[in-house]
Amino acid sequence: MIYKKITIALLISVLLSGCAYFQKKPRAFTYVPWKKREAEHRKITAWKMAGVFSITYKKKRDVASFDWQQKPDGYTINISGPIGIGSARVVGDSEGVKFWRTSEEVFAANTPEQLMQEQLGWQLPISDIRYWILGMPAPKRVDYKYLDRYGHLNFFKQNGWQVRYSEFRCEVKKGVDLPQLIELQNKDVAIKIKIKKQSVY
Repeated sequence: MIYKKITIALLISVLLSGCAYFQKKPRAFTYVPWKKREAEHRKITAWKMAGVFSITYKKKRDVASFDWQQKPDGYTINISGPIGIGSARVVGDSEGVKFWRTSEEVFAANTPEQLMQEQLGWQLPISDIRYWILGMPAPKRVDYKYLDRYGHLNFFKQNGWQVRYSEFRCEVKKGVDLPQLIELQNKDVAIKIKIKKQSVY
């Protein structure tokens, strides 16, 4: 009976190791100069992303899930979680931004930052995150930046925020490496974004 158990255990071990052997290995990163990486990232005009994020504000931490659809002429962000609003939808375009708490309760503002400040009491820099979430600064002044050994943007400061990336994934279709874990922090708010699904166009 003992030998039978040992045999079964060995068989399971061999099968598991075999599965691991035949699994497709993740693509290794290669060095690409940052200017070239940035140029490729700026060609991305539309994308879909989903994941979770946490916000720490006044020593309180909330976690929520999100899905974000970005198009050249606007965006739609669905948020599900506490952060003082429960489920919500943010829709923005060239004419401004609207914020739904329910299907009927809607608020409008000229910018998403103004809207967040009015509704939540703090600002989520959506206009800049639209670029940061792709692994690049917004098209404005960067105070400081640091690259890793592959040429990924690892850390930078912009518009009063510190932005840090610690995980990347290769988007085969576009041939770009996209961040999977993003940390944002200013003097009042700390935000951590974990990307679980993404497609870029």
